[in-house]
Amino acid sequence: MPEHVTADRAWDALNHLLTGRIPDADDTEALAGAELIVRDGDLEVFRAALARHARRDHDDPAVFWIRPLVPADHDPDTGLPQFDPDTVPRRGLRIHRAQLDGVRLGLALDSGQHALIQPARGEQLAVLQDWDTWITTLPDDRRRDLESLDHD
Repeated sequence: MPEHVTADRAWDALNHLLTGRIPDADDTEALAGAELIVRDGDLEVFRAALARHARRDHDDPAVFWIRPLVPADHDPDTGLPQFDPDTVPRRGLRIHRAQLDGVRLGLALDSGQHALIQPARGEQLAVLQDWDTWITTLPDDRRRDLESLDHD
């Protein structure tokens, strides 16, 4: 049964999902990372894996900054995934209401759309694994810059 939660509890749940560290989850739920599904009414308008970092807005704690991911290109010489940061910009979710349903975080957004953040699986999990590989190839300062979600 879904449980309405505060923005603080939603923030904690989001971070647990992004890192794959879900409290009280069984092994089948403790998957690595999260995916985002956005619906406008009954229509799914967006689905993407989420990078493992998020930021709560300094001026408006009801805004969660995230980085949705698109599938990577692969370097023809090394076969390693490559992401273009311009194609994976940060996005802000302005939360109107939040609820937890097991390990899934449901968000009613101020835009009127509904977002669901749940453990990543299938294609979204593969994209996230590519991101995890790619980000380890970056210099520390570039990685920290991307993870800060302060700008695009």
